[in-house]
Amino acid sequence: MKIVMDFRKYDGVVGGVEQGVVQVTKQLVKNKHSVILLSKQARIDEVKSIFKGSENVKHIPLPVRTHAISFKNVINDSFKIQKIGISESADLIHFPYNWSFPLIKKLPTIITIHDVIPFTFREAMGLFKNLFIYKPAIRMAAKLNDIIATVSEFSKLDISSKVGVPADKIKVIPNGIRHPYKPTAELINQLTRKFGLENGFVLNVGGIHERKNIVRLIHAFAKLLKEESYPGKLVITGKVSGAPYQEKMKKLCDRAIEEEKISNRVVFTGFISDEELDNLFSMADLFVYPSLYEGFGIPVLEAMNIGTPVITSNTTALSEVADNAALLINPEDVNDIYQGMKKLLNDKNLKRTLIQKGRKRASEFSWEKTADMYIELYNEIINKS
Repeated sequence: MKIVMDFRKYDGVVGGVEQGVVQVTKQLVKNKHSVILLSKQARIDEVKSIFKGSENVKHIPLPVRTHAISFKNVINDSFKIQKIGISESADLIHFPYNWSFPLIKKLPTIITIHDVIPFTFREAMGLFKNLFIYKPAIRMAAKLNDIIATVSEFSKLDISSKVGVPADKIKVIPNGIRHPYKPTAELINQLTRKFGLENGFVLNVGGIHERKNIVRLIHAFAKLLKEESYPGKLVITGKVSGAPYQEKMKKLCDRAIEEEKISNRVVFTGFISDEELDNLFSMADLFVYPSLYEGFGIPVLEAMNIGTPVITSNTTALSEVADNAALLINPEDVNDIYQGMKKLLNDKNLKRTLIQKGRKRASEFSWEKTADMYIELYNEIINKS
């Protein structure tokens, strides 16, 4: 079969969504199928290097929008991608991101909707864009694509109830996790010196979006310092600037740090590489992920895979992904987050048990499994069309 794969979201970093596209594409090629890969014109050389050595991948660059996303652009791109699919005699088009849809119904299409954050955090993408672009686009995508794939049972129910599509139109295909980098003494020493981590640390990853719940984590960590005399730091990875919501949230985080008088105990690393992240996972006393909303929660599995004990939320998809291999807390309760950290730092048997369960849980997920499930779904859709 020949699949058109939309890889335009790739912007220099292979995150979870991009990793899924890479693995599905490579698995298709491995099974002697063909892929038409669409990517940003400005990133075409990087994309080609990612797929170097992969036969049966045809790269088609698309021009980059020089202005903000608009509903008009979404529609124009829809026509363009359908036209490419028809001209390349493709069997199916896969949109791996939340809001693409076909307006010319010439080919079967599948969309992966990872979550419906715009329906829950209304200001997450900017109020205007959220109301007039993202939410309408997600609704159109859910309606016009032949089938919706999503990453968890939670997201399936959330999409069905908030977007208004039948649950039987939605297929759950869990994310995988990447193979971790092995920790190295050289990089561990470098990170320890750079961020002052000689006395240990609690790790949080994923940036400072409102739903990541960092302000409550800061207050809970301050309580850990005061009540338990914890000697380490709180390390928060991910971008903290560049978008209006990041600037706003960084100010709220800074205010919380100032209120608690712990500025010397909280580290914002900014963007770090996967190799640096895996070394931080291996060094951390705990990984704490008290997010208010996740469609999946790849960092939970990444931490487990490396052997870091995990504390995460008892809400959305996080309890589903963690299963019984993490200590679950109420993310809206600062004291509960604090009590979770206190318990896991002091209870060595619980810590050991969660590390063992975490490794086992993480082993149940792989991008190869994810890719095979997508290929099975492609065949099912093509055979029905």
